[in-house]
Amino acid sequence: MLRVAAIIVTWNRKAFVEAVIEAIGRQSFDVSNLDVVVVDNASTDGTSAALCARFKPERVVENATSAAHEPRFVEPSDEGDPGTNTAGFRSLTIVRNEHNLGGCGGFNTGFGYIERFLASEAGAASEAGGTDGSDSSASGTPDYVWLVDDDIDLPESALAQLTRTAEADETIGLVGSRAVDFNDRDTTIETTIYFDRERGRMHDSPLPSSPHFDAHASWIKGVGGTKGPGTGPFAGVRDVDVVSACSMLARWDAVCKVGYWDYRYFIYCDDADWCLRFAERGYRVVCDLDAVVYHTPWYQKLTPARLYYSQRNIVWLIQKTFPPMRLKYATIRWLASILNDCLQAAFHRRAFHAEIIRRTAADIVANRGGKLSEDGPARSDVVEHFRSIGAMEDGRAIAVMCSQQDAVRWAEELRNEVRAQATPEGGKPRWVYFIRNDVCLDGLDGLEGICGDGVECVFYSRRLRSKLLRQAKFLIRPPRAVVVFDQTNDFPLLRGRFNLHIDRKWPGQAQVERDGLGPRLAFLSRWSATGLACVWYSLRVAPYKSPHKFG
Repeated sequence: MLRVAAIIVTWNRKAFVEAVIEAIGRQSFDVSNLDVVVVDNASTDGTSAALCARFKPERVVENATSAAHEPRFVEPSDEGDPGTNTAGFRSLTIVRNEHNLGGCGGFNTGFGYIERFLASEAGAASEAGGTDGSDSSASGTPDYVWLVDDDIDLPESALAQLTRTAEADETIGLVGSRAVDFNDRDTTIETTIYFDRERGRMHDSPLPSSPHFDAHASWIKGVGGTKGPGTGPFAGVRDVDVVSACSMLARWDAVCKVGYWDYRYFIYCDDADWCLRFAERGYRVVCDLDAVVYHTPWYQKLTPARLYYSQRNIVWLIQKTFPPMRLKYATIRWLASILNDCLQAAFHRRAFHAEIIRRTAADIVANRGGKLSEDGPARSDVVEHFRSIGAMEDGRAIAVMCSQQDAVRWAEELRNEVRAQATPEGGKPRWVYFIRNDVCLDGLDGLEGICGDGVECVFYSRRLRSKLLRQAKFLIRPPRAVVVFDQTNDFPLLRGRFNLHIDRKWPGQAQVERDGLGPRLAFLSRWSATGLACVWYSLRVAPYKSPHKFG
């Protein structure tokens, strides 16, 4: 009988994690041989209390640390008899982190719990004569650890399929799942992932230099592509470089040899780093195409802060995998790209995004890991923001950046919302839509006649000369507010005191920042200092090896 320990990391997703526990409880795998550890990353929405009330865990353990690589477990505050949880698991434990340690620190917390409590209990039982330790189903030591995201769903066969694949070959260290769109369960969004050891990027297909290239090319001819509509059917096992931790099964004795996750990462690249380390130790990393997980596509969850983690961590990842000379070249290219993106954001009305990107480079150089300390202004009601900055007064102009078709639609929705909430004694602002001339307005219901209906439309091309000429009159009468949707804008409006950033996941809210000549000059000073630090860092960079098991 196989023993599996499942780790779920959650943060302020009470309803989601409850659904995940239910999905795990429905597995065809014998859940009475499953130890489930839910790591609550200092949630503020009552997650731990709700889970305790609903599932009656045997243990609630506190982890009183702010460091992802230094767990400090407090003895369980509650402990019941094994198997008394309402989900039917062998055991259910809630570990409450004192601080939000991210997905990386959360999984490390789970590993630490297994090592401290499950494995140590197995050793104690062996010493007491209850078992010789060879029978993990009796001792409590897991054969496998199953890493699971808190925003997924699972078919009943998922875990049984993962363990079946792992048991087929003892050299398999990690088994990943085929990811299917949570909201469109006919569409595969992730199968094979390979690491580009020349540029440090992830791809769906291997480079010609990869030992997997020929087999992958032959497979692609049969399924038509690695993902998306019209591909498949998918079946079997593929050797890969990387599998996602949204549903990943790891051999526990291999985990003990390879070590835990790099504590610096917080989120992103941590699972990729782990996979590459398993391969370095001689273990196979495979994707089981029959083991499905339903997950939200990663690109739908991107924010400036998430991009910070992905760009920072990939540079640290290549430090572990590239030889010295290639490492220097790749590091220079990555840092130069980050600094260029930083300038683009600063001069295209994305000031706080630019500062986050600059921090990315600065934190790489300083080897500053963990959570981003500042991820932009607070988000609150967009109409109230307009009022607070004086944009609702007569004659004030509100500029909306529209470099894509959806932005024009969103601009109209925003204008209608502002008009609906306007008070009789309030003013009537002017609206200016900056629309790139290749944005198609056909098919936008009711939008064909927007220009002139209380809206001034300024059309510009991709050329810099066009962008400069189109804003000439706004140098004298600048807009009071500049609206940018989803951090997407390619028009470098020179004047305008306030920027309002609206993420379409929260359409009624905005983040407000002050912009202008003074803030931009101050930013350029910080950017220049960071650039010099990056040059010096690139000249001295050397391969990295962690001094302990956390990385």
